[in-house]
Amino acid sequence: MITYDYPLNAQIRMLLKLTHLFDRLYSYVGQDNPNAHHAALMTLFEVLDITVRDDIKSDLIMALERQRQALIVLRDNPKVDQEPLEKTLAELELAVNNCQQTKGKFGEYLRNHEWLMSVKQRSTIPGGLCDFDAPPYHYWLMQHAQTRRQELLNWIGPMESTWQAMQVQLSLLKDSGKSQSLTAVKGAFQQARVGAEAKLLRVQLDESLACTPEISANKYMLNIRFLQLGVSTRGNVYNDDVPFNLITCSF
Repeated sequence: MITYDYPLNAQIRMLLKLTHLFDRLYSYVGQDNPNAHHAALMTLFEVLDITVRDDIKSDLIMALERQRQALIVLRDNPKVDQEPLEKTLAELELAVNNCQQTKGKFGEYLRNHEWLMSVKQRSTIPGGLCDFDAPPYHYWLMQHAQTRRQELLNWIGPMESTWQAMQVQLSLLKDSGKSQSLTAVKGAFQQARVGAEAKLLRVQLDESLACTPEISANKYMLNIRFLQLGVSTRGNVYNDDVPFNLITCSF
């Protein structure tokens, strides 16, 4: 099955984007090739760009604290398994504490790093980081792989606690999902109500189906069109019925 996520508010949209970027970032950092470490640094710059105007850390702490308070009331409820509840509460408390101990805004120390910002500025010029235009950067790329990797990890390090807190929030949100098995008749599906508390929709499709979902949603209405894949059929609605799972996450 292939899962397609659709965020229903700005905060979840940001968390999904950062999840995508950090997954890519750590994948590149783990490799030895200079090109991979170049790609890691470019990905790190993307993280900085999409978080420059948002107070990620404060928003995350408030969201995690709301989740923690919602779960605390379930303590001593005989209908709730207390062991996983206490484990989740401990994860939330640790995530909040770690975020609070991190100084400054998310990524601010990198935005004040003169060498990194000079590389970032040149990276916006097509071919601007060629060895003849940026000798210091070329020198960095020619260092031993472990030397480059350690510097990348040092730059990422102060973000780690906030990143782990993001993972906790998204994991709890996805685990709260309620799944329905549905069918889009001739590639189209409509539902009258999503729900005011919904924060994330997840559409699961069998990988053998050559189509992708185009989702439009708010708390009042959900529309999904399944579009055919391929250059010549781009934008065309899939002709056949499409069975899919719709998972609504609202924690």
